[in-house]
Amino acid sequence: MKTIKNKILIILLVMAPFLVCLLPSCSQKNQDCIAVVHVVDVNQNPVAGVKVLLHKDGITGPNGVSANVSQTGTTDAGGAVTMTFPLPAVLDVNISKGQSSGTGQIRLEPAQTVTQTLTIQ
Repeated sequence: MKTIKNKILIILLVMAPFLVCLLPSCSQKNQDCIAVVHVVDVNQNPVAGVKVLLHKDGITGPNGVSANVSQTGTTDAGGAVTMTFPLPAVLDVNISKGQSSGTGQIRLEPAQTVTQTLTIQ
């Protein structure tokens, strides 16, 4: 009986370092990149109903595949729109409402929320 306990203890001691190495990969946190674009007018008032386009052509992912990235949203009553992307990137931002427009860029970071404020004119 004592030898079985010793064998189990030895197995657990040998396996412990491997289990410790595996645990962080099992509990990886969400790495999504979140972009929040706030649109204001020249008086710094939030503007609702603005079309916001985040895009970039020819982004190369970690696997070497090149793709075009594009996502569109519309600002809410507070002048904000939130979009989620799976990978970090520097994206162009185009905003428009009627005859008014604006442009900018936003740098998305893994597991972070990045906010960009643009003025529509």
